[in-house]
Amino acid sequence: MELGRHLGKGIWGLADKALPVVYGLGYVLLVIRVLPEVEFGNWVLLQEIFLLVSGLATAFALNPLLKYAAEAGEDHRDTISAAVLMNGGFLVTVSVLLNAFRQPLGMMFHSGGLGDLMVYLPAMLAASFIRNLALVLLQSRFMIREQFYTDAVHFLGAPFLTWVWSRLHLFDQALDLVFINILSLSCSSLVGLFYTRGIVRLTARPAQGPLRKVWSYGVYSLGGILSTLFSGRADSFVLAAFTGPVQVAVYNSVKIFIRAYEMVTQVVQMFLLPGASHFSSRGETASLKIVVEKSLLFGTVAMIPVFLIFFFLAEPLVLAVYQGRYLAGIPQLQLFALMAFFIPALAVATSTLLGLGEARIGFVLGIQTLAAAVILYLVLIPLLGITGATLGYILSSIALCWLAMRQLRRFVPFTAGEVLRRWRDIDAYLRKLAATTRGRQR
Repeated sequence: MELGRHLGKGIWGLADKALPVVYGLGYVLLVIRVLPEVEFGNWVLLQEIFLLVSGLATAFALNPLLKYAAEAGEDHRDTISAAVLMNGGFLVTVSVLLNAFRQPLGMMFHSGGLGDLMVYLPAMLAASFIRNLALVLLQSRFMIREQFYTDAVHFLGAPFLTWVWSRLHLFDQALDLVFINILSLSCSSLVGLFYTRGIVRLTARPAQGPLRKVWSYGVYSLGGILSTLFSGRADSFVLAAFTGPVQVAVYNSVKIFIRAYEMVTQVVQMFLLPGASHFSSRGETASLKIVVEKSLLFGTVAMIPVFLIFFFLAEPLVLAVYQGRYLAGIPQLQLFALMAFFIPALAVATSTLLGLGEARIGFVLGIQTLAAAVILYLVLIPLLGITGATLGYILSSIALCWLAMRQLRRFVPFTAGEVLRRWRDIDAYLRKLAATTRGRQR
């Protein structure tokens, strides 16, 4: 399989998943530096709840849609309709439950403002509903450029609106960020609707077969993603329960840097999940094995510079970005640097298993890792505070990576030696690229 075959789409995919990093940079300059720590901590808690609910809804309804829409066949009307109904039903149910308990949640997290902010959670979820559906459909058709534009409206629009709010001297509390995100998510949904206008075909009563198929896959996918979302989001909740929103603000001021890891994971999933579905439906195990081996090696090599920056330049990085604030996060960033060596393997394993349709395995892995994460957070955070949250996050991710890789090798047998021998593909591609560059210069 030629490395440069899908280079154009790969560049668009990388650009798309770099958008959260740009968003994070704007977030640092326009939000974290400006908002009082308590307001920033309250916003972090609301945003984590929003991302958690959105992630669970995606796993339950949209991941099945991605798998089946990427497979052979032209008419996916029943599948899309089933996914829309399941996604909407899930979001409405969770929104009602969370709003019913918003004040107790605020008390549990020592945040008086969280309960008031959660009134707007249903509006945020509604604003992102069409956007999330459109992104999945675009990904299933490998319409990566259109996916980039849809994402850009939100990830670039939200910082821009924050800057406008600040210039008007209206930006001084978490509620302002809520309104800004509702607006940017709504605009992103409109763009996504435009790009998928020829793809979306709905029926009021989807057939029982597709509905049952999406439901069965979605239940296991939901369980499988639960551990990842918990280890990635629940650290802030447990930390808030023991220390309050100020420590959450300090912790997340540094955790925002590891969005670079999320970018890698999402780029891998963008191609591997539908790719694995395609290869498995055609019985092309050898092609899938090659893709997995290349993804493991190339992803790990690409993360080495990230490790070097986070580990050796953590102090000047935090000092330069926050101008003397949040210095307690410097050791945490150095610890987070260690994740660079196993994040690619985790992304490849989980994405491939989902693409192969092994959602049940993901569910079992999720339950196992969730148990480990709960124990780690509850033990380490009371003892070590922010450092305990960091260690819990890292160790639970390592556990999931190890378990997922074991399962992946059952379906795609490969060895470490075979992965390392993919260096020849890197060398061949670089030589070809260099030759092409020299030819253009002449």
